[in-house]
Amino acid sequence: MSEELNGGEQIDHTAASLGSGASKPDSVRAPFVFHGQGGEFFRIWIVNIGLTLLTLGIYSAWAKVRTKRYFYGNTELDGDRFDYLGDPIAILKGRILAVALLVAYQVLVSFAPPVITGAVLLLFLSALPWIIYRALRFNAQMSSWRGVRFGFDGDWVGAAKAYVLWPLFGLITLGFGMPYAWYKQNQYLLSNYRFGSSNSISTTVGADFYGIALRTFLFALVGGIVVIGVTALLGATSFLAVDDAGGSLNLFPGVVVGVLYFLFYLMIFVVFQALYLQTVYNNIDVDDNRFGTSVSVRGLSVVLVSNTILTLLTLGLYYPWAQVRMAQYVQDNLWIDAVDLDSFVAKSGDGDDPLGEEIGEAFDLGIGI
Repeated sequence: MSEELNGGEQIDHTAASLGSGASKPDSVRAPFVFHGQGGEFFRIWIVNIGLTLLTLGIYSAWAKVRTKRYFYGNTELDGDRFDYLGDPIAILKGRILAVALLVAYQVLVSFAPPVITGAVLLLFLSALPWIIYRALRFNAQMSSWRGVRFGFDGDWVGAAKAYVLWPLFGLITLGFGMPYAWYKQNQYLLSNYRFGSSNSISTTVGADFYGIALRTFLFALVGGIVVIGVTALLGATSFLAVDDAGGSLNLFPGVVVGVLYFLFYLMIFVVFQALYLQTVYNNIDVDDNRFGTSVSVRGLSVVLVSNTILTLLTLGLYYPWAQVRMAQYVQDNLWIDAVDLDSFVAKSGDGDDPLGEEIGEAFDLGIGI
């Protein structure tokens, strides 16, 4: 895990186990490269929105596939680009069923007696691990590189532990167990992802995620003191001051305080996200091939803060450029120290349907690395 917050040199958490943070002598660094452009994706995005509205949502399956194929197809590793193999028709069938189940759930919750409502909620919570597992499996199988598909070998029991039992443990411990729940979720994901016949592994330990939580908390604490101090200073000097010309309240300090708090909360997210990406990606191995990232708090904050501001100022029209800029930043700071990328052997996987993924999407679940 990185030991700094400002974009300097990274200190790999695995340095102790490897003897140093450097790549192995017989490895070659293969960087990820993203070729997408905001203008290109804007055209895809605006057409997707228009056709989805005109078809009352039916085109959303094609919109999803077009978007994923654009980002996959513009991501390059070692001279070859990724592919997304999802079928819009199959996804549409799964989505229709998923939405039907969602509507039925909402109707029951809204109009049924409390006993039935509780039973339906319990049924949904019981099905949640299966939904997550199917979503992860589908997304992996629909992704490929050099003609070899990814896979996911987890099961619903593991998903139940990672996404229901461990978060429950985090709640009953008043949040102190939540970093360990993040750790267990990360282990469930990375111990079950597969490329061809090669499984990935994560070398993280629970303490890494407690480090993320602690450092994010310290940033929030120090930043909160600064923001409160600035707010108090503005309030004492001019927040309630009367304008000399017209006798009206001076609203400018209030606007400044509002913007300051918005940026403060956004930066808490940036710190957490950067530390999380550092921890996860600097500790992934696939056979002898090791991932690495130089994502930093400073670099991520520049991209995310400017993306957020420009998207708000343009009433959402900047969103495609924001997506491309974020993908560009992450990919430009991601690589594999590869011993032999050509050694993977494709493992024939059984077919799968999109039902799990689309049910997950209908209930607004976003799961994965």
